[in-house]
Amino acid sequence: MSNQQMTSASYEMEVAIAATPERVWEAIAAESSAWWPMDFVTSERTQRFVIEATLGGRAFEDFGDGDGLVWYTVIGVDTGRELILAGHLLPPFGGPATTALRITVSAQADGTRLKIRDDRFGMIGGESPVEGWRIVFDGGLRNYLESSQASS
Repeated sequence: MSNQQMTSASYEMEVAIAATPERVWEAIAAESSAWWPMDFVTSERTQRFVIEATLGGRAFEDFGDGDGLVWYTVIGVDTGRELILAGHLLPPFGGPATTALRITVSAQADGTRLKIRDDRFGMIGGESPVEGWRIVFDGGLRNYLESSQASS
């Protein structure tokens, strides 16, 4: 039997994106399959990553044919401003623990400030999630929005 201690941790990061807050929100809420890095998924079977930005929606890997893996459930939506997700970290991904992810979109002089806050509680193991979130939101979302791939 493992003798890990229960603990909590909070992680934050910000990304500046040269796009309007409305455009950033649209990409998060409706285009995640276009910008979510496919090397930041759990299975080679993953066909796409979907974020359903509605109350009770899911953020999940779609393997096809009804198979997949749910990362989060959407527990808060303030359209255009904030998405709050709750999920479970299984042992292979740094748990067992619970995670609450808050994605905040706000205007700044040259575009949008995207703030990510990940609060975790449980048997937290592994490394900080910040580098992973940087891959997703800076390498994936920001690059997508600032490139010609994302027409507005």
